[in-house]
Amino acid sequence: QVAAYSIRKTYGHLLDMFEKAFQRRNPLFTLPMYYPLAWYKGPDKGIDPFEQNRQKQVVGLIRTNFLKRFESSVAAFELSCDRLLKKLLAFVKVHSESDAEKKRVERWMTQNAEILGYAAHRQLDFWGDDGADAEDEDVVPQELLDAVERLDPKEFDIPEMLSETFLDLDQIVQFIAEARKFEPKHDDKLQKLIRLLKTKELTGQKVLLFTEFADTARYVRGQLDKAGIFGVDQVDSATKGNRADVIQRFAPYYNGMSSATLAEQGRAETRVLISPDVLSEGLNLQDASRLINYDIHWNPVRLMQRIGR
Repeated sequence: QVAAYSIRKTYGHLLDMFEKAFQRRNPLFTLPMYYPLAWYKGPDKGIDPFEQNRQKQVVGLIRTNFLKRFESSVAAFELSCDRLLKKLLAFVKVHSESDAEKKRVERWMTQNAEILGYAAHRQLDFWGDDGADAEDEDVVPQELLDAVERLDPKEFDIPEMLSETFLDLDQIVQFIAEARKFEPKHDDKLQKLIRLLKTKELTGQKVLLFTEFADTARYVRGQLDKAGIFGVDQVDSATKGNRADVIQRFAPYYNGMSSATLAEQGRAETRVLISPDVLSEGLNLQDASRLINYDIHWNPVRLMQRIGR
């Protein structure tokens, strides 16, 4: 059963911005740090075309992932923008060696300080202590700076790569600035889910909800709590605590427990369990009477694995 919703109603002007970015001759991001061979000017004429094509495909995969996360939820999209922004800033900082280049970086960060602060705050909202680096005074964590491969300016056109990267950074800032205006009440996909969970058909039923991204899972869980949906829990690969306990509280019968025993032990039974595909294989979740795919995975085998749970 398909639950229709409007992505335009959800995103409004942000959808127009996103569509326009993809329709450019060089769609969305250029990402020189992931495709440095496009700016190679060294003496080696025997560059492996397979390696060059691999780098080009990486950029394509990043664009595709942004599309998928954009459709998944505004939270997933926002956090993708934040993470990519930090990686690009790390690349720029490492390769800005002259005084003029360093001043350009400082000026850009000063001009966009409000957006950088907002992005860090959103990371902290969804990931708490797991996103503690979001409060780093230098914005870009040291581990990201250490991970950047320093390119030889004799072999690569570094100034041009930096210019293209700043254009990418400007695009990300525009996306984040527009996403700031977003309110969950305008999220048609989320509101459709809330209405479904409050229907007679699903009230009192055990519901297993799969999403492709942990960011979306955390966002949906928070919004369902605010909407008064009872018995909601969420798990992902970064969830602390005993995952077996979460599974048992959702599916006690098929995991050697009962609702009565849970109540005796003072453990709240879960009615709606939200998870990315970390729970899609090898677990007994058959207490669920309804399954909802908040995102449709590109691999149909994953959908069958979800149903198998």
